[in-house]
Amino acid sequence: MKKLLPILLPLFCSAQCDLELLEFDPVLGTVTVAFNNTENCGGDGAPDGVSELQFGFQAIDEDCNAMNIGWDFPSFDFSLSSTSNHPGWVYSATTTESPTNWVNLYDESLVPPYYAGDTVTFPLWNPYQADCVDGPTANQMYCNLEDVITYWYTEGYSIQAVIWQISYGQTMYAADGGWAEVGVNGDGTSWGSGLYEDSNFLDNWVVVGDCGDPIPEVVTDTIYIELPPDTVYQTLTLYDTITVPINWYFYDTTYVYLTDTLVEYVELPQDTLYITLSDTLYLTDTLYFTEYVYDTTYVYLNDTTFVYDTTYVYQVDTLYEYIVQEIWIDCNTGLPCIEQPPGIDEDQVVYVPNAFSPNNDGINDAFFAVTQDPNFWLEWNITVFSRWGDVVFQSDSPLDKWDGSVSKGSYYSPDGVYSWIINAKGRKGVAVKLKGSVTLVR
Repeated sequence: MKKLLPILLPLFCSAQCDLELLEFDPVLGTVTVAFNNTENCGGDGAPDGVSELQFGFQAIDEDCNAMNIGWDFPSFDFSLSSTSNHPGWVYSATTTESPTNWVNLYDESLVPPYYAGDTVTFPLWNPYQADCVDGPTANQMYCNLEDVITYWYTEGYSIQAVIWQISYGQTMYAADGGWAEVGVNGDGTSWGSGLYEDSNFLDNWVVVGDCGDPIPEVVTDTIYIELPPDTVYQTLTLYDTITVPINWYFYDTTYVYLTDTLVEYVELPQDTLYITLSDTLYLTDTLYFTEYVYDTTYVYLNDTTFVYDTTYVYQVDTLYEYIVQEIWIDCNTGLPCIEQPPGIDEDQVVYVPNAFSPNNDGINDAFFAVTQDPNFWLEWNITVFSRWGDVVFQSDSPLDKWDGSVSKGSYYSPDGVYSWIINAKGRKGVAVKLKGSVTLVR
């Protein structure tokens, strides 16, 4: 009798992305992140690193409830809309590999991608070093983040800080135990779509203030240090006056223009015109058509004088003008139509924007074609391509919108220029084929 021996097979599993938000300092404006495991985090740093992170912040009231409301800040010119996708939230700039990114302005520890075992402290106040006073980004969230955070904690609010996005992916929603209590569509729903890359998300979330960790206090003191006497170096500059003779030269320029005009009349034979389908004929006056032949004359006041004539030739012909009147006839009555013939149907007009910014600020967050009546179109197809020809968005409905994701998935396209093509057929035999480009700017 044969004896069966058990066979042990090794179990394989893919490593899980695991980040940890260690600290948020609202006074210094920093967040510190520990990268415990960076495999399968997605984005440009994949497969074993992380390049793109975005941090989110929201005020918490005295009862420790999230304040999902709009804000108009009285001490500075900035507001948060109450109708945005996530009301009450404000976001940092995104860490990413870019020539204009903060990694070129700080030490080497901030250069992405980040790998397992790294612990990085990220600065929050205007990391792009942009002109946040008069520049084009003065009203962006990262330009006003310091003022918003300072206002909240000086007014006594607690503040929750989270790793809002990893590799441009989805955030965590309250329905799944996360922090986003209002849905992605801005309609009050508490659900979203897609996958948050870190399943151990609870350590990506800290609260400072009365409802969490204490806010650091700023202590100042005056220290006097005795320094040795300074050594002063004085530079002596000597000046002298030099007389330089100047020779003055005077010029006078005279332009003399001499013209002569010759008029020549050329008699042409009478034209023959043919009239068809005309109700009324009008005989007009004689018209004169003039052909000018000319040259430019320059005469210099010196020993030799050059004179050029300008000749004008008038060609005279008599034209007879006939006006043909177009009349639309009603096929039922045989009488002229009272109304004008139909023009272009406004429903077939399509407007396509050339830029959008899917950064969750409630302004131009999606790209879509605008039509007078979407039901006018019987067939519709819009396709958006990346610069390498890959399809990043496609839809058969004029109502669909592109939010910057790749094929409506959990990853998002980087900033850049994308090409689009629209093929559509509407009522009354209308057919359009449009193409162009759109710029994605976060």
